[in-house]
Amino acid sequence: MATFIQTLLRRLPAFLLAACLALPALAQTPQPQELKDYQAAVALKDPAAKLKELERIKAAYPPSAVSSYVEAQILAAKAALAGTLDELLALQQQNQASTKGVQLLVNLGAYPGQLLDHAKVATFDKAKVLAAVKAYRDQARKVAADPAVLAAASEQNREYLPIMANDLELAVAKAQLASGETAPALASLEAYLKGGGNPSAGYQLVRADILEALNRPKEAYEALLAAAVENNQAGLRRARAAYAKLNGKEDGFDALLEARSKELPFHPTPVKPGPAWKGKAVLAELFTGSECPPCVAADFAFDGLLEAYPATALVVLEYHLPIPGPDPMMNPASKLRQDYYGVNSTPTMLFDGQDKTTGGGGRSAAASSYKRVSAKVQERLDGAPGVALKLKAARKGDLVSAALVLGKAPEGVDFHLVLVQAQQDHKGGNKLMVHKMVVRDLVTLATTATTHAFDLAASEKATDAYLTDFEQTSTRFKGFTFPLRRSAISRQGLKVVLFAQERASKRVLQAVIADVE
Repeated sequence: MATFIQTLLRRLPAFLLAACLALPALAQTPQPQELKDYQAAVALKDPAAKLKELERIKAAYPPSAVSSYVEAQILAAKAALAGTLDELLALQQQNQASTKGVQLLVNLGAYPGQLLDHAKVATFDKAKVLAAVKAYRDQARKVAADPAVLAAASEQNREYLPIMANDLELAVAKAQLASGETAPALASLEAYLKGGGNPSAGYQLVRADILEALNRPKEAYEALLAAAVENNQAGLRRARAAYAKLNGKEDGFDALLEARSKELPFHPTPVKPGPAWKGKAVLAELFTGSECPPCVAADFAFDGLLEAYPATALVVLEYHLPIPGPDPMMNPASKLRQDYYGVNSTPTMLFDGQDKTTGGGGRSAAASSYKRVSAKVQERLDGAPGVALKLKAARKGDLVSAALVLGKAPEGVDFHLVLVQAQQDHKGGNKLMVHKMVVRDLVTLATTATTHAFDLAASEKATDAYLTDFEQTSTRFKGFTFPLRRSAISRQGLKVVLFAQERASKRVLQAVIADVE
């Protein structure tokens, strides 16, 4: 599945939702020479030199997981070298005739970009380009609905097939705009969203272009601002210019952008447990990283859970890991839970210690990510708590003291107590600025425990030592030094979480959370 998902990432932006299933794990393993050669070839600027090197790689190595990348880039290089529209269309038709199934669907997703982004697109017959893009969209719909293709795809990949086909609706909108068909282009964008399309930065830029062509500058600005919030540089540049034009000056734009970036990009409906609720609180755990772009959707989705569900029905914990890059919020507790579950990619989510789920995306994918994780919570909400737990917590100086009652539990159940910081401001590589429910420390209690105290200064010291050890011993990031460390624990906004978990199955029986008074 890794090859399939990663190929989708290179072709269709919406597939960032699935791409992170494999990319972090790939980043942690030694790269074979074939992959190194491929990456070097892709970095070449000259299409002819790139094509020559890719064809050498194809001949030098036997078929492998990298082969699909090589084939895709060979096609892209040949497309870039095509001198006329007819030559390019003939190349695509030849490629289309030689592929089938899911790979054909992937290729169909690549063809429109090869047409619309070609260096000589200004010389192309616009009506002919539009007709070709529409034909590719129609063909993609047929392939995605083909029973044979559906049967051959894995269950998880199967759900993405109609999304792949729907993504071509966005390409149709771009081609319509290029042909001067602005109203139909806007209708195609609406069809794209109705079909489950991701309102990504790419979508927002196309929407802005259409709205500008329709002389709707304020709406176009909002689309550009949405692209800028997605950290799209073209969107940022254009949004800043549009803001200045609408307001007569640039002053205030940066503050507006920062405020918009912190906002939850969707509005979850508050959830109240129904009459079947028996007092069970679901424990939702997220392994994330501030250097992980696909983690943004998952982080926002979990923020949505915090807004939608009462603390009596849902408890959230978030662990920071050095995937794909070092994270200054990681600590011994996050490493302990990573090893406990065997997590090797971010984002990874678990619900009551079960149903390990991966997959993320950018900010624009947050709403769809929230729907998935909320459904996971709902599945467990009406279950019966397996043990009774009570918890109170207070701070005096550097000591956070927890008073707890551990109910009688079956054999093989561990009781874990977690120190959590409700909010940490930090802008990492994925540009997310606020991180919630950050795990700071964790202990496993004796079954007879009635109290426990976290020493904040000791926790900070242990985390600082952990970060230093990472700098000195990491084989993946040799010579790395944290430009800043987030080992300091705020004395405000702390919470303590207590949960009971079966040792063998890892199923969480119950969880409770308390504010530190």
